[in-house]
Amino acid sequence: MRKTTVAILIVVLAGLAWCAWPFVGLYDLARAAQSREIAKIEERVDFVALGRSLSGQIVQAYARLAGLPVERGSLIAGLASAVADPIIARLLTRVTLGDLLENGWPRNVLGDPPPEFRAPNWNSLGSAWQLFSNSEYGIGEFRLRLPADAPRERQFRVRLGLRGFTWKLIGLDVPQELQERLARELMKQQDKAG
Repeated sequence: MRKTTVAILIVVLAGLAWCAWPFVGLYDLARAAQSREIAKIEERVDFVALGRSLSGQIVQAYARLAGLPVERGSLIAGLASAVADPIIARLLTRVTLGDLLENGWPRNVLGDPPPEFRAPNWNSLGSAWQLFSNSEYGIGEFRLRLPADAPRERQFRVRLGLRGFTWKLIGLDVPQELQERLARELMKQQDKAG
């Protein structure tokens, strides 16, 4: 009986540690974003995966605004994604990524945010219960919506993936308003080029 109790206790502790582990990675990323420690941010970001995540969102917003039926994997989606690459390259610079994580808005790309725009507040992520209720777990992946008390269409969705033994930022789903502003910036760039 005692061995069974110890085994159950070990399994419960391991489960709790597994559930808490991504939050440790999130807090490391949050501290780096707050203090603008670019080297620490770079340690916690998978740039290729983050670029794909942002590119997909911009392409979808572009298609929505332009009235184009862009299906994933289609030729038009591939072309639109290639066109979005210059904006993605500007978003993933050290300074702009730091600004996007800290303020939720890439000022170097879009200028100042609208007054009603609500950035993720890394100082106040919410209570432990709010964090847990806004999070989703997968095998080697963790997702969390921020700010916890904002409506879904105004939330950021932080996606962390387990890379080796480190939780890294692999995706950042931005609010629809920011997606549309980035898509409009892409349209402006196309108009200048064309």
